[in-house]
Amino acid sequence: FTVWIFYGMSMLALIVLRYKCPKMNRPYKVPIVIPAIVLLISIYLVIAPIVDNPQIEYIYSIMFMLAGAIIYLPFVHYGYVFTFMDKLTSFLQLILQIAPPCGIADDEYSGL
Repeated sequence: FTVWIFYGMSMLALIVLRYKCPKMNRPYKVPIVIPAIVLLISIYLVIAPIVDNPQIEYIYSIMFMLAGAIIYLPFVHYGYVFTFMDKLTSFLQLILQIAPPCGIADDEYSGL
């Protein structure tokens, strides 16, 4: 169920980018009919189980994805960081013994 939501969003993004940025460099170009068919199939495979046999688990799955999007926006997209986060990170690294090795700079270690 959930994976087909993401397949559908990927195909929708491909179709939108095809029309918004037609001159964008692409390693290979898929005929537009293929993403359109996959989008229609994914819509069917998401809606059909809900209509056929509605269960509370579908709502849980959708709520979990929406919560992830709500958390993503301020902290990843906009880069908001709490003031206590550096101290908490250092504390957890020491307690859990997962600190980066000595001698590696932060910018070098983050690229691993």
